[in-house]
Amino acid sequence: MGFLTNPKVQRHEVNARGRDFIVGDLHGCRSMLDTMLSHVGFDGAQDRLFSTGDLVDRGPDSEGCLELLREPWFYPVLGNHDAMLIAWIYGGRIDARCRRYEDAFVNNKGWKWVRRFTRSSEFLPLLERVPLVLVVGSTIQDSPSERFHVAHAELLGSSPWSDALLDAPEEEQQRIWSEKRFIAGFDGIGDGIDAVLWGRELRICGDDFPDRDDPALSTTYVGHTITVLRENPPKLLRRASHVFLDTGAYRAEAEPNGRHGLSLWCHREQRGWHFDGKAFSSITIA
Repeated sequence: MGFLTNPKVQRHEVNARGRDFIVGDLHGCRSMLDTMLSHVGFDGAQDRLFSTGDLVDRGPDSEGCLELLREPWFYPVLGNHDAMLIAWIYGGRIDARCRRYEDAFVNNKGWKWVRRFTRSSEFLPLLERVPLVLVVGSTIQDSPSERFHVAHAELLGSSPWSDALLDAPEEEQQRIWSEKRFIAGFDGIGDGIDAVLWGRELRICGDDFPDRDDPALSTTYVGHTITVLRENPPKLLRRASHVFLDTGAYRAEAEPNGRHGLSLWCHREQRGWHFDGKAFSSITIA
């Protein structure tokens, strides 16, 4: 069995009872998230929280963010830092990809917090159940505005991702997952798994992609690449059906300029919030 056997796609019906929120990369900022959920009146009995991944590293409380994996209302996708943690737990022993991800974990200074982490065997099974892509809603049963996806890095780039591909019965075996190619952001040759976790083609090669949405792909919330909020009112970047939600939560304390922080978006209400550790602001989508 190879490294990263996580489910590729996990599906959920549209939430008919409550609200669906999507939060950007947490990176150990558990207290910021708790404050934010309290601010928006999150109700775990009927609301759901989807996450763009990267629960761990860089921030003060990676272990606290991993505890979210036990919550019935929390639905994350795997981030590249979460995958690197899995590789570190295995000691890079499984295959070449596992060794590469473990090296990346060390190079990204994951060792700074993991030296005190004694619960790896407890969280490993939970991490290995986290999917790469979340699909909410159906193109058959639900309106186009109700359907959305969550992934960590990107679903387009040079690969032909679409609602139809994600909905195909044989989706897990599609060539798009195994095809080798150069992945911008991964800085090397990888496959579809690496692209979903690391890809930055939409950002690095932004001029090659239209600002308008891709008609074949529903709204896809992603993180991975920090987007500094500069406009007034602040706007999240939207490009080729992707909405970029990582606004640098872990940088908020070190760079208290109000531009970094944690961003949360409510899909049904089409409104969002940004919290820089001190104050809240409303955000929109460009």
